[in-house]
Amino acid sequence: MSAISLLREPAADVRLDGSGPEYRCDNRVWVQRVNRPCNCVVVRVEGELDAAVSGEFYHTVERALRTSCAAVVVDLQATRFLSLRVAMRLGALRTGESGGPDLRIVAGGPGVERALEVTGVRSLFTHYSSVQMALEV
Repeated sequence: MSAISLLREPAADVRLDGSGPEYRCDNRVWVQRVNRPCNCVVVRVEGELDAAVSGEFYHTVERALRTSCAAVVVDLQATRFLSLRVAMRLGALRTGESGGPDLRIVAGGPGVERALEVTGVRSLFTHYSSVQMALEV
């Protein structure tokens, strides 16, 4: 079972100072707008990113990609499990970009990295070791 928090109504309700709706422990993804050093949206997933939460995750990332930001950083450092289907969908989102924000991934654990490698998605994304590095590009 996943324990992922949410700062939500993705991106749209996140104020320029990064604050947003109250913490809700019943959800699985959070979003935050970061204006320094670039205008980015960070989507963070904690726990397991599997079929049970994939719909909410896709919805959140797709909404973030429709905002007027420079990049969407998907932070998977606290993700313990990434399903192969979700990894492939991230690759499809990356290759389907057309003039929108740059989609970036920060992966942490070996299981998440392995899912990205097995599906061939890892090579589509620049490797960032931290969210800070992904925001500084």
